Amino acid sequence: MMQKRKVLIPLDGSDFSRQIVDVVRDFFAPEDVMFVLFRSAPPPALSTDRMVEDYYVGSMAMAGSYGSYSRALEAGYDAGLEEQDARRKALQDDLRIEVDRLRELGYTVALEVRFGDPARRIIEFVNESDIDLVAMATHGRSGLGRLVMGSVAEQVLRGVGVPVLLTRPEAAPRPRPAPGELLAKSLGDDHDLDVAVVTDGSTHGDHAVAAAANLAQQIDIKLTVLVSAGERDGVTHAQQVMVATQEAVTSLADAPKMTPLVGYADEKVLQYVTEHPVDLLVTGAFHDRGAGSAAAIGPTVQRIVQHAPTSVLITKGEQTTFGRVLACAAVDDLVAVNVAAQFARALDAQLTLLHVVPSSAASYLTASRTAETMDLTQVLEQGTRLSSAAKEWLERLDLHGYGPEAVTIRAGNAPEVILDTAQHGGYDLVIVGSQSDPGHFLGSVANAVARFAAQSVLVVRTRAR
Repeated sequence: MMQKRKVLIPLDGSDFSRQIVDVVRDFFAPEDVMFVLFRSAPPPALSTDRMVEDYYVGSMAMAGSYGSYSRALEAGYDAGLEEQDARRKALQDDLRIEVDRLRELGYTVALEVRFGDPARRIIEFVNESDIDLVAMATHGRSGLGRLVMGSVAEQVLRGVGVPVLLTRPEAAPRPRPAPGELLAKSLGDDHDLDVAVVTDGSTHGDHAVAAAANLAQQIDIKLTVLVSAGERDGVTHAQQVMVATQEAVTSLADAPKMTPLVGYADEKVLQYVTEHPVDLLVTGAFHDRGAGSAAAIGPTVQRIVQHAPTSVLITKGEQTTFGRVLACAAVDDLVAVNVAAQFARALDAQLTLLHVVPSSAASYLTASRTAETMDLTQVLEQGTRLSSAAKEWLERLDLHGYGPEAVTIRAGNAPEVILDTAQHGGYDLVIVGSQSDPGHFLGSVANAVARFAAQSVLVVRTRAR
């Protein structure tokens, strides 16, 4: 029997890079080839300061010897390796839908994840493995643009000794509004908000349905309930979940549409919201969350929020109504601010708009070197990008009945400040904008907030895909 040829397909998590998969399928039959889906990414950051920090209580070290310091470093490196393993698994999970799709078509598929410079890691893998062909998408730059910008594809082409198949991108589509813009428009227009909520019958799913039902009582909503069941759960279990879910929404004036989804939850949910666009997807954790922290979302919701082509509300805990809202604003995140102001007003909720300035930049924006909270009046007078953004925020807030007192500007690390503010401020919903495509979402502030906030989180897609 002839050995299958091995084709290496480097991907970066974006829809653009995935274009090559359909191309190579046209070239090779399943019985002739083995695909190796390859993903490279920067390694998780490892801070020696943070390693030692956990071994201190207040300002008093638990032990002052070099040995205790060395043990702290070793423990920190161990934690870093655990973080790297978790990151590797997340990247592998990111490719699972593509892997399953190819395997369903009869292809043999392997996964390879490495950390470091993409071109270097691809070249190393090709040179040390029995690869027959490299197939990848290229942005297709030529001339000076390619020389100035550089190209992973060009470096791979020069660095490997096997054929390289390159494909140029499809013609750029017309600019589309971002999902967050569509959500803001629906909140502002006098028509129903198109919302889908998904449950697998777990307690977390029940809370998501309850939250969506409460929204429907406060906002005009056209609600669809997606009832997810695995192929192994059986028909009886699926019917039980469907009946229980229907009973949970009987109090609504307009009966929601009930839609069963059978198969991998993330794949089926993403397929549904792609084929049936909605303004907002509501979901709680699934059974795969395990027995970890109450704030944990689990791998299924992680993949859904990473890849969903719409804004996603992740419900956490038993709180299914939202009376205190914390909105997180980047300088160029007016869409998220607009959604937050409209959403909070529709819910008649208190609103705090938080912007986090990196500590290194804060020292140039305020006279005080030690203040964690910056004076809004002082920021507005400075003529910086931040002052221009703050003026736009205030205009949007004013349109919906919120004043300057709703704005807080703090210095520090964005995820840490957001999570600390949410924890100590008594908030029950955090709204955060996301400009990241799926390939870069895992390293974003939005992902950190979605994963680690104890409160429900609304991730607003502020970039069209």
